[in-house]
Amino acid sequence: MKTIVLAQNDYLALTALARQGLDGKDLVPLDQLLQKIEQANGMQRYMLWVQWQEATAVVPVGAVFPKNWPANLRTRIEQIDVPITQTQVLEAVSLQANRPIDILVTPDPNAVLGWSTVEQYFAVRT
Repeated sequence: MKTIVLAQNDYLALTALARQGLDGKDLVPLDQLLQKIEQANGMQRYMLWVQWQEATAVVPVGAVFPKNWPANLRTRIEQIDVPITQTQVLEAVSLQANRPIDILVTPDPNAVLGWSTVEQYFAVRT
């Protein structure tokens, strides 16, 4: 069988495209495959979902935390072999938000379990 070689950025782009339109249980087979690829290549993937509210806006009608959160109030940070820092999270939010409050993060690939404030999350990791 042939070996396929991808640059790290291409691998991350490919995984992001593969996740589009998937959620919940649909992500499990993809995440299992990615873990297998990463283990075989000696890679460590770090991923955090990040979401927030805007200080000057009400939560949109129909938004239900955590399963149905507006895409414009949520992002995912993913990188290889380098842990994600609190500074990176805050920078990512500042690029997308006007006046963010209640910034939450979770390492759960399905963005359902383990939500905590950004401060709490990084306090136990330093």
